[in-house]
Amino acid sequence: MESRFILGLDNSLDFLNIALSREGELLEEKHIKPDKPPSQTIADEVLQVLAYHGCGVKDLSLIVVTLGPGSFTGIRVGLAFCKGLASGRDIPLLGVPTLDVLAEPFSFLEGSYVCPLVDAKKGEIFLALYRAVRGSIERLTDYKALKPADIPGLIETPCIFFGSGVKACASILSHREGATIIGDGFTRISGEMLIKVGLRRTDSGGGYNLNPVYGRRSEAEIKFGVKVL
Repeated sequence: MESRFILGLDNSLDFLNIALSREGELLEEKHIKPDKPPSQTIADEVLQVLAYHGCGVKDLSLIVVTLGPGSFTGIRVGLAFCKGLASGRDIPLLGVPTLDVLAEPFSFLEGSYVCPLVDAKKGEIFLALYRAVRGSIERLTDYKALKPADIPGLIETPCIFFGSGVKACASILSHREGATIIGDGFTRISGEMLIKVGLRRTDSGGGYNLNPVYGRRSEAEIKFGVKVL
């Protein structure tokens, strides 16, 4: 029986994350702060990880990629790379929203509400509200981009807040009853969680026509009415 190698890739946040698993075992997870544009580094970094573990592109049985929200450019580059890699070898491709993966480590806190906060720049925060249910995470709201001052009005339940956007919201959330703020950690995607969530959604569709989850309109859409794909 051939080994099932699964590649996970996130390029939606500040670091490029590459993960490789085989038969349910995480072989490697690599966080990289690129010193060159991601479009110039992703291919080399992925191929290095695969080669180290004796895995060729042809040996991949699945590719899982984050869809955003996050960096518009990072999302587009990461998704385009994975589409090209997968379609060239007829490898199944799945996309998972970035916020879903960030929330996944809290799935064991049965009944708890969790809200990942990602710095969206321009004075806004990307977020969605989740609840831990039977060992998995259930999303309760749409993916949104909000001003920090608007967040308490959206989420009225006791909730755990975390992520790269916490710093911008700390002074507001600290006065909110029932708010638990995690200031450090949980700001990067876990490649292991990305693959885990992807495997759980293998029946929910994927394919080479995946669309990004931007969370808000781009500058081009706002200024010129040009839709970014």
